[in-house]
Amino acid sequence: MVRQKIILLILFLFSLSSSFGQQIPEGYYNNIDGKQNREIKTQLHKILKVHTRLKYNDLWFYFRTTDVKDNGTVWDMYSNTVRNFNPNGGNSSTSGMHKEHSLPKSWWGTSSEVESFDAYTDLNHLYPSDGDANTAKSNYMLGEINSTTFNNGVSKVGRNAYSYPGSSTANAFEPADEYKGDFARTYFYMITCYEDYAQQWRSDGLNMLNQEVYPVLKDWAKDMLLKWHRNDPVSAKEIIRNEEVYLYQSNRNPFIDFPQLVEYIWGDSTNYVFSLPEDLKSGDPVLITPPNLTEVYFGDIHKNSEVAQTVTFKGSSLTGNLSVMLWGPDQKYFSIPTKTIPSALANGAGYEFSITYNPTEYGEHSASIIISDGGLAGSIQVFLRGICSEGSPIIPIGSNDPDIYTDGKEIVFRTYEANTEVNIYNSLGRCVYSGQGTADWQRFSTSKPGVYLVSLNDKCCKVVTIKD
Repeated sequence: MVRQKIILLILFLFSLSSSFGQQIPEGYYNNIDGKQNREIKTQLHKILKVHTRLKYNDLWFYFRTTDVKDNGTVWDMYSNTVRNFNPNGGNSSTSGMHKEHSLPKSWWGTSSEVESFDAYTDLNHLYPSDGDANTAKSNYMLGEINSTTFNNGVSKVGRNAYSYPGSSTANAFEPADEYKGDFARTYFYMITCYEDYAQQWRSDGLNMLNQEVYPVLKDWAKDMLLKWHRNDPVSAKEIIRNEEVYLYQSNRNPFIDFPQLVEYIWGDSTNYVFSLPEDLKSGDPVLITPPNLTEVYFGDIHKNSEVAQTVTFKGSSLTGNLSVMLWGPDQKYFSIPTKTIPSALANGAGYEFSITYNPTEYGEHSASIIISDGGLAGSIQVFLRGICSEGSPIIPIGSNDPDIYTDGKEIVFRTYEANTEVNIYNSLGRCVYSGQGTADWQRFSTSKPGVYLVSLNDKCCKVVTIKD
């Protein structure tokens, strides 16, 4: 029965997509259509603020899919040091690395209050960072450096020498050219999502920001970030990361989805209204958050303890109440507050839906909630996952585990534990490989290009594509 479910899931996943790319949800950006400059920014703020607040201690779990290279190593935008994810998995940090707020947390709050703000755990600006580079970066502004006090070939710290009237000569951090657009779009996101922090901006942040809703950026900072954005266009890395963050956090970076929005808000198109592409508009009933196939992670907790995560249900044009069903092999360890969500609340500010995980047995537990009705064309599935252990963390195996990747015509995987059952299926759901894990790296040579699914212990782990 379990194997049949995996095959059905394989066929379902392949019916959605056989490639990784931008999947901008229909209806998500409806409210920015026909707007211009500051109106676009404020409407985006209202869209982006509705998201799931993650837990800071769980960030390394999320980094394993948001910031992983094709070879399974950590994608560090602060150094060229090659590091593997901690084999203990879960929330375990990687040696020598920090969880870095690319927009410094001291810019919006004092040390005693900073953690209470949503920005503190927002994955859209949190990245794994080389510890030495992060320490040198401190809470400095972005800038362009001539003479340095720190330079590891990727990150530079020193006096800001950006040439523009009114620019600051205080200490600044300069990323590598290949990442300057990434950081610019991250900053554009932050001052948009957190428009309501207008009067909170403080400390060294006032070298770049004004305490205002629009345009927020000082002239020199706006000029520099526009230059970085234009010179370093959106990359595949950013697109893939944006999708991963959306599945965890239920919001997106609009400046990755629509890079031209930067010009409409701060650049050369502020006198024009923005027109949303017709195929992304929706007058039909849609559930904007959570997106389909969202994964809600509850962390690693002890037996008989309890932890809750809140997901915001927000829709557009829903014609009736939403029905919510808890389903799956471990549903007894999860609980939901209600089986019905009023459409009036979901269509409005959104409905905060609290899900509780209370394990009574050790192990990794998974279930799903299925959302239907309300006029939706189909159902939405949200995956729930928690780990119950005492002391040593259990390796989390998820739909995007970074220790499964492709190398040419080969699928490379690592199970960490010997005798782990490994199965690889093709796009027809046919098992093309079955064997045991060795706790070390293993390779499987495919006979032809296509889409494959790697399963460990009869749990769906990752869909990979072998190219021609």
